[in-house]
Amino acid sequence: MRRPNGRRTRLIARTELRRTWRKLMGTTRGTLLLLGSGLGIIVYSLAIGAGAFFFGGFIADSDPQTVRLATTAGIVGLLGFVGFFTLQHTVKSAGEPDAADGLLTTVPYEDAAAGLLAAEAGRVLFVLTIPILALVSGLVVGAAGVLVAAVALVGSVAIALLGTVLGFGLGLVTKLVANRSAFVASHRASVGAAVSLVLPLGWVAMTAVPTIQLRVLQLATQSPLSWPADVVLLVLGNGGNPVAAAVATVGLLAAFPVSAVACLWLAAQTWYADPVQPDHEFDADKRTLSDRLLAGRVPTATRVVAQKSWLRAKRAPVTVQFAVMPFFFLVYHLQIVILERVVPPTLPLTAGLASAAAFGAAFSLNPLGGEEGVLPLTLTANVSGRAFVTGLVLAGALPGVVVTTLLVAGLGVAAGTPPVTLAAGLTVTLVATLVAPAIAVGAGVVFPKFESSSVQGHEVVVPSGWAFGLYFLIFGVAVAPGSLTYLLAVRDLFSLPVDTTWLLGGGLVATVGIAVAGAVAGFLYAANRVATYRLD
Repeated sequence: MRRPNGRRTRLIARTELRRTWRKLMGTTRGTLLLLGSGLGIIVYSLAIGAGAFFFGGFIADSDPQTVRLATTAGIVGLLGFVGFFTLQHTVKSAGEPDAADGLLTTVPYEDAAAGLLAAEAGRVLFVLTIPILALVSGLVVGAAGVLVAAVALVGSVAIALLGTVLGFGLGLVTKLVANRSAFVASHRASVGAAVSLVLPLGWVAMTAVPTIQLRVLQLATQSPLSWPADVVLLVLGNGGNPVAAAVATVGLLAAFPVSAVACLWLAAQTWYADPVQPDHEFDADKRTLSDRLLAGRVPTATRVVAQKSWLRAKRAPVTVQFAVMPFFFLVYHLQIVILERVVPPTLPLTAGLASAAAFGAAFSLNPLGGEEGVLPLTLTANVSGRAFVTGLVLAGALPGVVVTTLLVAGLGVAAGTPPVTLAAGLTVTLVATLVAPAIAVGAGVVFPKFESSSVQGHEVVVPSGWAFGLYFLIFGVAVAPGSLTYLLAVRDLFSLPVDTTWLLGGGLVATVGIAVAGAVAGFLYAANRVATYRLD
């Protein structure tokens, strides 16, 4: 391993930052994202500055234990925040240079890796500059003092940079494991789904559950992460261990080169290693689960389309990762489960509808664009438009029925939902699961999308935002009556003029009517559109 060349490192970092800026400013979505993020940063910075102004003096006059807790909490929060998002960004895109084949044959990998790391540090500092300045300004103007503000400035920048390096390194480790592990390569869909659901749950637990936060803080105060607090205590003249302060300073400074060298080594291991390829040998006599379920029950063309959809999702789960989005609406309910240790009565229906919406969108929301480069072969194959659309609908409906049933039944029992109410909620969600793919396929042909987008560093054709909007609008209208009556049944909002059973039955009938009408219309329109579609 050689020392990176400073000029080439700066050039690569500058190029990466320019690409990031162009991606943001080159599209309306990127510009809106930048403006929204900037507004959020300003609001948070004002809150941080106000907190530093009002509470800085209080902490400065507090006992050593309070100062240690406050300092350690700030270190853990900043380090975890920067490290977590840097890890995600590294795994998705920043962990590998654009046009890697060309770049790595032009410059040494050390220069490329150092340039990417420097670019990531630049992005982090760009985001955190205003919040850090607000913190320092609040401490200076308040009663904390200039020395404390100076320590906060230097410490915040150092912790942010350390979090960037550690997050970048952990991201490379994640990519290395994904490339080298035969298990991960063979079970990408399952691993991806588990990670997509576990990460939001972990994030909610860390940011919203006081007991978990307190436990993490207690562990941190007993670790070397609390040693920088001795620097603050020495500046305040409120005790502090000089040895711990010196070790913390030296350790923080030494962590940068050690972590950077580790990142360079990991980059070489990740970029130059051939990814493990799962064994996809074709066996003409092998009968899969889908063969046993569908063979002889549906036409061959329909079965092949459904199997193709499942196989593509298994081998490249990033193509259907967008479908996980409805599950993020469960975050509020999960927060209640974690905080109050009780299952909300509305969670069974909400989880079932999220599952229905997710499986409905996964394979059907972009029927034409989802074929990507093989669209001409699909259109010219001996598959009718109705058979093709039926296959997409089956691909989402069959696994969706299983998952939705397990979710609603399990959560309904855990929540203590009355049997009649639970049966009505389960029926509503199963109807939604069956009709959602047909609604989605109709929305997908109205607003097709053929342009690729970058998802986790891969160019993937994802459904149009307009298709998402139309799909969720029709889906929401269809499930609204059944959902409203279920809500009235489980929540004692006001006295009802009719019996609960009749109320649930009326909502269910209305939902079935609207859902079937929307599904039939979407299915027929999509089948006709696919059958008559012509390439320009």
